[in-house]
Amino acid sequence: MDERNVLIAFDGSESAFKAVNYVADQFSGLRDIKVTLLYVIPNIPPQFWDDGHILTPAEKEERQEVIDRWFANQKMVLEPLFEKARQLLVEKGMEGGQVETMVAGDTVTVAEAILEEAGSGHYRTLVIGRHGAVPVLAGGLAATILHRGAGLAVCIVE
Repeated sequence: MDERNVLIAFDGSESAFKAVNYVADQFSGLRDIKVTLLYVIPNIPPQFWDDGHILTPAEKEERQEVIDRWFANQKMVLEPLFEKARQLLVEKGMEGGQVETMVAGDTVTVAEAILEEAGSGHYRTLVIGRHGAVPVLAGGLAATILHRGAGLAVCIVE
């Protein structure tokens, strides 16, 4: 396990940038860590689901092209946000080579995708920003991560 590597659950929101700033403040100057920004593409929109009949091969191909364009657009929108986060980390003392980005898709839930990557053995610390006014123990992403993130140092940044 790479004990000094940090995974940031990143969705481009204000809360996600607070998590990035927290990591920059806590880990800047350390050269033996790597920071990974993980964005989980949400499930595909309902209009891409099956139409209630068995699709012909041509319909399947056409549907897949639309889905592929949708995923490509999601990644295109995300790239400037990744770059802004990378710049924040570099401005606070990290080297560009210490920061990598990752996009996950085809997941049941965002929490599952984050926990799957966090549990891959490449990280010891997981940092997430907290959205909204819901108490952490009441539910949502942060609660799921806390309850199922055994073996990780989980930092929830508000």
